[in-house]
Amino acid sequence: MIIRAEIADYDVGRVLIDTGSSVNVIFADAFKGLGIADSMVNRQITPLLSFSGDLVQPVGSISLPIAFGVAPRKTMTYDQFLIVDCPTAYNVIIGRTALTRVKAHLSPHMLLMKFPTRNGTGAIQGDQLSARTCYATALKSVASKPPMEAMTLQGLPNGHELIDDPREENPTPMAQPAEELETIILNEEFLDRWVKIGTNLNPDLRRQFVDFLR
Repeated sequence: MIIRAEIADYDVGRVLIDTGSSVNVIFADAFKGLGIADSMVNRQITPLLSFSGDLVQPVGSISLPIAFGVAPRKTMTYDQFLIVDCPTAYNVIIGRTALTRVKAHLSPHMLLMKFPTRNGTGAIQGDQLSARTCYATALKSVASKPPMEAMTLQGLPNGHELIDDPREENPTPMAQPAEELETIILNEEFLDRWVKIGTNLNPDLRRQFVDFLR
């Protein structure tokens, strides 16, 4: 979900709410726009695992105030942000730590974020136009990347070794159940609807489990 938020007294757009992120991220261009002195940045920071699985070395980290909502139903907190210098469609990514601090509740279906304030429940509506723009920008950045260099690996087609023939009589053994299984019909009118469960369950647990499945 893309929203607007107030960070260090600046109205910032293209803020991604990401409950899957364990950290808050502010990208270098957006951070420069805040006009904060470099001396405030903590440079002792460990690498960050990016969305693509690559390790990214942040520029540093800094504690910033961030506010959500509009007065009088507005909430504010301080949290740590990693400063990352890399191409992106967003200005800021808000992770679980800041969301937890403001006790935010998200409704992705409604594109809505709610949070408690002293004057009642505050709310922010997601920005659909910004979301579409960010998505289009991300697609363009992916399409503009040069194709990865072809690599030859042993044990794969075009490699230095032959791969196993699937027609061989001794295929790779498949995983087997750890115990004997029994078939449970879920609906007597539809005999093709069934599951298998272990036979080592005690009778009471088996009965409860079967009742739950049906």
